[in-house]
Amino acid sequence: MTRRTLAAALISIPACLPCAAIARLAALLLLLGAAGSPARAQWTPYATPEFEASGAFSYARAHSANSSAFNLIGGSGEFAYHLRHWLALAADGGAYRFQGLPSGITSNLYTYAGGPRITFRNHRYFTPFAQALIGGGRLTAESGGLHAGENSVVFLGGLGVDLPISHGFAIRAGQVDYLLTRFARIDGSGATQNNLRVSFGVVLRFGDKE
Repeated sequence: MTRRTLAAALISIPACLPCAAIARLAALLLLLGAAGSPARAQWTPYATPEFEASGAFSYARAHSANSSAFNLIGGSGEFAYHLRHWLALAADGGAYRFQGLPSGITSNLYTYAGGPRITFRNHRYFTPFAQALIGGGRLTAESGGLHAGENSVVFLGGLGVDLPISHGFAIRAGQVDYLLTRFARIDGSGATQNNLRVSFGVVLRFGDKE
């Protein structure tokens, strides 16, 4: 199987949205947030940590140049350093696997990006944030011992909400990002893919921003 044949096979595969799994995870995170409510009365939820590190389950809906759509499941992690109470520098990395591919074919997407994050800390029970990150990505595929890979610029821009549980811990109740990639078509011409990423996870918080 040639590289072009492998790429053509990938863009022709139908997708299946795992709504039930995402819904179950969202419900679990909301229950955990509700269970932690008594702890919030013992500290100041408006406090700004100096550093934050998060890990999340991520689902991505990716689109190819010929309008085919794919489902990807994976994980992402973020690290943020706060310059001000409202402004941070954030770094994001993720790894995702394409779902529903024929037997013998595997494909993965890797992303890494960094940029500013703005956090709104004027709410007691939830902390919204918005960020715009730019970086790179790599798409890989393997079949029958043949490996193919391609690099692309990546843009991540989106919104999220954290539920502060204690001074050092919060739940990322939801984060939705627009994920732009620029992987080339099979013939080598340029193309833009407009994708969506949804994440749920936990946040560890360290230090205090003066």
